[in-house]
Amino acid sequence: MVHFAFLVDSEPVRLADAIQHPKWQEAMNEELMVIEKNNTWQLTDLPKGHKTIDVKWVYKIKVKANGEIDRYKARLVAKGFEQRESYDYEEIFSPVARMETMRLIIALVAQRQWKIHQMDVKFSKRPT
Repeated sequence: MVHFAFLVDSEPVRLADAIQHPKWQEAMNEELMVIEKNNTWQLTDLPKGHKTIDVKWVYKIKVKANGEIDRYKARLVAKGFEQRESYDYEEIFSPVARMETMRLIIALVAQRQWKIHQMDVKFSKRPT
């Protein structure tokens, strides 16, 4: 006997599927508001001889430790594999430390009685 399980709350792969559900619409609207608030991108004219870099929506259901749905997360991402360094972009992504890594470092600091300091780094746009 074969059993099939269909998830009521599943992660869509296509925009056409996500746009049909209010929770995913809300998640996409939140992402667009954050992009606008942080001035992540700006609308501009495409230079002659250049092509656009496509984007795609990536959907993820975030769950709590007990398995309950915490929230619906939508990310608008560039298809970076289509880009060429120094032609399509100058800046590179700056990775962010994972919480697990920070916990490990703090545990080592406490165990070995080291001193720990915190600082914030803000990058400004490079002069052209």
